[in-house]
Amino acid sequence: MESVLTRLFFPAPLLIKAMSVVCAVSLGKVGLSEMRGKHMQYSKFLNIGEKKSNKKQIQVSSRTGMLIAYTPSFLAGAISFGLFPNEDLRFLFVKSTLTFHFFKRILEVLFIHRYSGGSGC
Repeated sequence: MESVLTRLFFPAPLLIKAMSVVCAVSLGKVGLSEMRGKHMQYSKFLNIGEKKSNKKQIQVSSRTGMLIAYTPSFLAGAISFGLFPNEDLRFLFVKSTLTFHFFKRILEVLFIHRYSGGSGC
């Protein structure tokens, strides 16, 4: 079981290079689309200059969206303590730092940030 998880969390270097290329290309495409005025569904500029459409869309509040974004990373960091309990000091610092970082982000979303709109959207 641990070897499957190790391969999942620490993939081969070739896969990391390939995924880096995919990320760079997709980010470039998204950036060009935003500059051309074709905004993504989450964009704060989405409804500027557009007519109302009749299609129904699921809308999630900003607070809920940020929780959805940060919670899996926090959980992965927390689970790493159980999956890899006897690693070296450097690995302990990395997983502690990442887990604390995303825990802090979740607390900020819940208790600090103020969102525009009365309903937290």
